[in-house]
Amino acid sequence: MVTDSTCEISLVEIASDANVKNNTLQEIQTYCSSQLNSFWECLNATFKEIARGESWSGRVCCTLPLSETCKRSCVTATSEYDLYQGCRQSDEIDFFSCIDKQNQGESCCSHARTNDCRYACREIFKNHLTPSKIQRNQVITQCEYSSPKVLNCIKNFTKVTPATNLHKQIHCCDKSNKSKCREACKNALLTTVTHQEAIDMLELGGCGLPLLQDQFWQCFFKSDDTVATSVEVSRIEKVGMDSAKWHCCQKATTTHCKRLCSKTFRKDWSTSWEQFHLKCLSQVTEESLRNCIDEVEEPCELGCDGLSFCTNFNNRPTELFRSCTPQADEAARNDVTIWNSQNDLSLPGLNLPLKNISECSPNTWKTVACTLHIKPCSRHSHANQICRDICLDIISLCIDWTTVPLEHTPESICDKLSPEHPDVSCISLQNYLRPADNVYQTPSGQVSSPCKGDPCATDQVCIVNRNCVGSSCSPYKCVPGCKLGEVSEYMVPDGTFVRIPMPNNPKGCLQICKCNKGRIESCQPLLCVPLNPCVVGNGEYKEHGSVYTKECNTCTCYAEENICTKKQCQANSVTGNDSTFTTLPCNYPPHYIPVCGRNGNTYPSSSLANINVIPLGLNEEATLILEF
Repeated sequence: MVTDSTCEISLVEIASDANVKNNTLQEIQTYCSSQLNSFWECLNATFKEIARGESWSGRVCCTLPLSETCKRSCVTATSEYDLYQGCRQSDEIDFFSCIDKQNQGESCCSHARTNDCRYACREIFKNHLTPSKIQRNQVITQCEYSSPKVLNCIKNFTKVTPATNLHKQIHCCDKSNKSKCREACKNALLTTVTHQEAIDMLELGGCGLPLLQDQFWQCFFKSDDTVATSVEVSRIEKVGMDSAKWHCCQKATTTHCKRLCSKTFRKDWSTSWEQFHLKCLSQVTEESLRNCIDEVEEPCELGCDGLSFCTNFNNRPTELFRSCTPQADEAARNDVTIWNSQNDLSLPGLNLPLKNISECSPNTWKTVACTLHIKPCSRHSHANQICRDICLDIISLCIDWTTVPLEHTPESICDKLSPEHPDVSCISLQNYLRPADNVYQTPSGQVSSPCKGDPCATDQVCIVNRNCVGSSCSPYKCVPGCKLGEVSEYMVPDGTFVRIPMPNNPKGCLQICKCNKGRIESCQPLLCVPLNPCVVGNGEYKEHGSVYTKECNTCTCYAEENICTKKQCQANSVTGNDSTFTTLPCNYPPHYIPVCGRNGNTYPSSSLANINVIPLGLNEEATLILEF
């Protein structure tokens, strides 16, 4: 047993670099006696565990995780799949960005036709830093003629931005509270010729990762007002056609609709909208996508009254509607007039001949028209289609089937209009076939919706005036705002920060921008996290943002991560009741002995505090400390 000195080994450095491993092993052999059998058995077993994944390209990223658990998972992983038990993608942005880079590197370097080109290509991806000028020149020399596909594949990784007048930002160096960083900063700004190399030198020089909340890095990212921009980016290029609705694209059930939705609301509204509406929004299977877009376009509002045609919808102050307006009321009247006069029902791709609807279920047809325009909704369902039973009734009774092509039936037509699955939400017409049952008294002061009907100008946003008491002031305020796109009607108040898609980015990465005097500006890119579904076992997937139950715990899927509560679940019914079951996390005993955690919070017991507070770490008194 070693007692005179501590033998410290960084498993992360050993796993990431073969030279470090060999040098460390020689050093251990020098200082640690060969008689320490237990020590050498432990060390050999550890090295053997690490060696399993030596050929995995992601091993070079193992120095980047923030959590000890993720570092431990990385040094023993043989593929990216092994990481997901110990690493959370939303917490380890830089680490998973490095993993993605290594995966793309493997793909690019597989095109190399010579060993020299393959080696030069791998050097480009050997760590998370920008390739040096020597590495960039070397890969061009070795691959330009023999393997041009390699150069085309890696161009996004070797492209650098020439820097001019970096020395003008040397005052930023003094904002660091680390002398080593200040020195490295001045050296970087005076010697480097590209932005990427300067950032790498700052990172390696002890300044840490570029973080927008750090005053030191903020100084570099501030725009230089003295530099004039010759070409201003167009609003469509910067904000898109409708960035508010673009966020709904993740709710599409098919890849095709996700792609078409993104294309439509980014740039190609005029060429893609009709196709998107026909192939996606008109499909019953895309209910979540359609509801989300409706919610952006016409959010549910409380109460409905004052309608002259759709009178059955009046006197409903506690129900929700998307479009209880005189315009929607008039549109419903016009629909019924057209159906009566033309005896024709127009559907996407099909016109159906109607019988005289003034004699065939006239009240039902009126309610259908009003429902489709007034758009009732509820806190549980924001559906905008009528239920299937009503659809089958009126289509079967009121369509002139003598002139309808034989391939059409009531069922096939209602497939386009109403959901077939009983679990899919729909609007029941029963509540609106007659006037409201209860006659409500107009509330005096208890219930109000000051911004209902959008009383402000087109370039303003309505917000509730919470400082208004009594009737001598306006219950709302109109403030300047910004539209989130060229065709968007969705507005945010001045001073609001918004997330919008980055231009020309197929991965759907986001940037955060500020609404300033009617313009979206001051945009900064956010770290990119793909909002992919989660694997929950047995080949089953849950969509990003979905909430589900796993045993007795409630879980949600966020960017491929299953985030669950930590309740200890009771034994199953086969084994009977478990007398030791406490319902607490990890089945800790229900003892109430309050303790103060290191984070300043009080916890019912030390056991529960250990779950919520980062533990002190490995035993500092151990002779061998394996640092991750």
